[in-house]
Amino acid sequence: MRKFKRLLRAAATAMSVCLPAVAWADSLCAADEKPLMTSKLEKSDKFVSLCQAKGDSKKIYYKFGTPQKVEITLPNAKSAQPSIHFEQFGTSETQWMKSIRFPLGKVVYSLTTWQGLSVTLAVDGTKKPLQMNCEAETAGADLQDAYDIMEKFGFKRK
Repeated sequence: MRKFKRLLRAAATAMSVCLPAVAWADSLCAADEKPLMTSKLEKSDKFVSLCQAKGDSKKIYYKFGTPQKVEITLPNAKSAQPSIHFEQFGTSETQWMKSIRFPLGKVVYSLTTWQGLSVTLAVDGTKKPLQMNCEAETAGADLQDAYDIMEKFGFKRK
């Protein structure tokens, strides 16, 4: 019995070391999707997640809401496919931004990282554009990874 408890404790320790820094328990991704990025939004009870379909890794979804209720999933039947955007905005190679954009008619939901340090959620094309910052410290690196995955799969650059 003592040996079993030590083995169980070792397995639990190994699992905690291997888990990502983001609380994937709060991910809005479905069981058949791989979370690429999840973050709570500042001054809100809402989360944003980027999810990759396990059956078709070329399918990337944007999800917004709470773990109890996903309010928006893109792309959907009414939206266009997502695109990626890269922009160099200064004289240094370190001055850049990467965005993943999900259009829904005239409205565009985008997640943007500035030099991989932080992530901003923006909703443009509405009467009152919205911008919110992500809380997760790893969100910038996670969004960069999601961008690189999408670039590898040939998503359109806009």
